Amino acid sequence: MITIQDLLKIDLNKIDSKKVRSFAEDVIKDFKEAEDKEKAAEIYQGSVDKVYQMISKYSPEALPSALENPCEDVTEVKDKKAKEKKKTQKKANTTTQKKPSETAKSKKKKTPTSKPKQEATKAEINELEEEVKVCRVKMKMYREEKRKLEGPKPQPTRYAKIKGHFVSLGNLIPKGLKDDLEVQKEANKFLRNAHRSLLKIYKMNAIKGQKDNEELKERYEKIEEKLEQ
Repeated sequence: MITIQDLLKIDLNKIDSKKVRSFAEDVIKDFKEAEDKEKAAEIYQGSVDKVYQMISKYSPEALPSALENPCEDVTEVKDKKAKEKKKTQKKANTTTQKKPSETAKSKKKKTPTSKPKQEATKAEINELEEEVKVCRVKMKMYREEKRKLEGPKPQPTRYAKIKGHFVSLGNLIPKGLKDDLEVQKEANKFLRNAHRSLLKIYKMNAIKGQKDNEELKERYEKIEEKLEQ
């Protein structure tokens, strides 16, 4: 069975049809963005099958050599290769045994013109588009159902928000001063003191705030340790 992992190995740039390539990119993008990869692979299986079939039919050069036919047994592939080798050897022997007149005739024959490459029909494109749409609707419904079951995400506390802002302030240090140990020490000391003062002004719980202040201290100390090495 073709899986999303097989689709990920395809060279998208070698897909001739822009629409088929676009659908393949959409499926891969949706899969990569999905939190539940296993469920996404299950929901998009129909789209994966159809996209892969279209690529195999109209742009086989886009497939990795090891996956020309993923459903084919390894022993069957070896047997096929062995038979093909024998055929080529036989052809080589027969050509060497041909009479001069035969070779002359063959030279006179015109080289066959290459047939124009087949393109995906409008009906096939529409069918593929519909399949991808259905899968996307199913994925959306699954996410919505999952959110309902999980309930609303807990909102970050005021303490967490204040700590987050102080972390952001610490990250705003100019690039030219990031490696300056003294500047880092002064900035970190100021930010920790300011954090404590702000919690006091807001009349917030000092014990809860102390834990956040200690976390800020650890964060800043790690930066200082790196610079001291």
